[in-house]
Amino acid sequence: MRAERLSFFVKSVRVVPEGWRLDGEPGYHPQHWARPGDRFDSACGEHGRPERDVNLVVVELSESHAIVTGFGGDQLQPDDILSGERLLESDKAFGGW
Repeated sequence: MRAERLSFFVKSVRVVPEGWRLDGEPGYHPQHWARPGDRFDSACGEHGRPERDVNLVVVELSESHAIVTGFGGDQLQPDDILSGERLLESDKAFGGW
């Protein structure tokens, strides 16, 4: 198995019925954007805030926002960066060699 890193750059945080709506932008190429069901496991501040453990499941994600649920959303602040990892089956499972 291999893993892809996921990230989301938070500009603002709002409580919504599903959990938290994070306005901002996903990191990396769209191929590496979090998908519903993917998890973010850490948050850190862009300007020196220490890293914190979170367990946030993506409910929805677009180019400008994410909706997440789980543990740690109440700790998020603007300029935080969420990160996580998606485990992938081997390349061979997807027709590669």
